[in-house]
Amino acid sequence: MSTHVCKRCGAVLPDGAIFCPMCGRKQVRERSPKKRGNGQGTILELPNGKYQAVVTLGYYTDEDGKRHRRTRRQTFARKKDAVAAVPELLNAKPVEKTRVTLKELYDRWLPTHRAGKSTLDCYKAAIKYFSPLWHVSIADIDLDDLQECLDECPHGKRTRQNMKAVCGLVYKYGIPRKVIPENLNLAQFLIVEGEASTRRVSFTDAEIEAIKKACGKIPHAEEVYILIYTGFRPSEYLSLTADSYDSALQTLTGGAKTEAGRNRVVTLSPKIVPFVAALAASGGHLIKDPSGKPWTLKGWTEDVFYPVLEAAGISNPVENKRHKYTPHTCRHTFATLMKRVDGADKDKQELIGHASAEMLRYYQDVEIADLRRITDAI
Repeated sequence: MSTHVCKRCGAVLPDGAIFCPMCGRKQVRERSPKKRGNGQGTILELPNGKYQAVVTLGYYTDEDGKRHRRTRRQTFARKKDAVAAVPELLNAKPVEKTRVTLKELYDRWLPTHRAGKSTLDCYKAAIKYFSPLWHVSIADIDLDDLQECLDECPHGKRTRQNMKAVCGLVYKYGIPRKVIPENLNLAQFLIVEGEASTRRVSFTDAEIEAIKKACGKIPHAEEVYILIYTGFRPSEYLSLTADSYDSALQTLTGGAKTEAGRNRVVTLSPKIVPFVAALAASGGHLIKDPSGKPWTLKGWTEDVFYPVLEAAGISNPVENKRHKYTPHTCRHTFATLMKRVDGADKDKQELIGHASAEMLRYYQDVEIADLRRITDAI
């Protein structure tokens, strides 16, 4: 017995009937959409009449344990164009996710976070104090970078707690999306003043001398020595190129893409000029890995910084799961050295690129000669 019925009157249709014998309605056989094989993508017809090619790249589990499909999509006016695009979408080179910047990740996270307006306003205000790191790759940000931003916040404990909270949420968002190196939420280690004591360590004079003596004897020791006497953030330092060096003025120009750090001019101590000149002579990035490519912060830390300290006889024990000395120690050391010499605060802040330097520039001029007097003295 036939199981087909007329869509208009509901009468049972004979097998193979093209017209309903009761009402005369022409019957159209329903055809299942043609399925594409696994790994061949899907073509969707959109309500606006356009066609969307969709390919599956894989799956990921979010912070709540739910499994989601990761896809790549592209929309076309014609179906055949969508079909033709599937192989290209499948073979397209994926974006290097670890090069996502902190600001880019925050902008992706914000629309996904459900919270009241007042809470979101607090987070939007708090993230601004991480501005020195906005345009730095997540892969190149270390705990000291984040802690320094938190410590330099000019407001009270509540704002700093909000900074830690929003940073943690952004990192938590990035972990299942494979953009956080080693899936480590650095925000959990941030210390808000009043919660625990913060201890900034610097190299001792004897340790600085040991690194100086290692230059020319231990590979890459001069790279650590330069960082001590320039005060750049490690991520800023690794982004410098030969063009950053002005041999006539004996300066390095670089820094984070913020008003306080952008195109910051650092006069060079006579102690490091020969080393900087030698590195700049080879062109490209000032600090390069063995293949001639720029270092990642993790690579430089593990393959250069730690080995140099060990070879120079500097003890660097692990304390609370972290080494006592990190590349950021060089920046702390530079700040300590500047404290010992005379010079205007505005000039010292200019050299190290503190956020407060932005406001000082509105009221005071910074002269290269003033900066040089400081770096010549340290």
